[in-house]
Amino acid sequence: MNPLRGMRALFACVAYGVGIAGTPAAGANEAAWQKLAEGGKVVLMRHGAVRSGPGQGNPLLRDPTCKRERNLSVEGEAQARRIGEAFRARNIPVAAVRHSPFCRTADTTRLAFSGGAPADYLSLRDNLDAEAAAAQTRALSAAIGSHAGTGNLILVTHEPNINAVSFELMRHADFLVLQPLGGSDFEEVGVVRWDASE
Repeated sequence: MNPLRGMRALFACVAYGVGIAGTPAAGANEAAWQKLAEGGKVVLMRHGAVRSGPGQGNPLLRDPTCKRERNLSVEGEAQARRIGEAFRARNIPVAAVRHSPFCRTADTTRLAFSGGAPADYLSLRDNLDAEAAAAQTRALSAAIGSHAGTGNLILVTHEPNINAVSFELMRHADFLVLQPLGGSDFEEVGVVRWDASE
């Protein structure tokens, strides 16, 4: 096991354990929403919940028809709609929306934000060899760090991709709020735990 990944998982479990008590997560959520309302941030979001069990598609397969992929569950579709409603209710400025080419991320984006554009640097890194995965993470970091403007950039991707740039443990529909610092640099300014937003 990669020692860094092990440390990341341990840190994430401790951090998430604070959040599930109730009030700390709710308070952290509100602070993150306030940062988003300022604009100029990047949202790095995990797609909504997916169908599970036999015959529910291959989570690693990319299929343009969406018939053989692992797709959003009814819960995941509802999560995506509620995310969109929350962004609109809070008047969060959205400059652009990008998503992984996988169907579950495209559908999350469509249901939450009425669509977006696919970006290969958000595609599932588990399908790549080590060199390609590292290059993809560099591209993701550059996309985050170089974002500029008054609106927020929304990036919808997969858990392993988020794990590559953050210590946070992300459940379905959770998202990080990141402050671009230029180049490939950025800092985490908040996290929205979706189960604490409802």
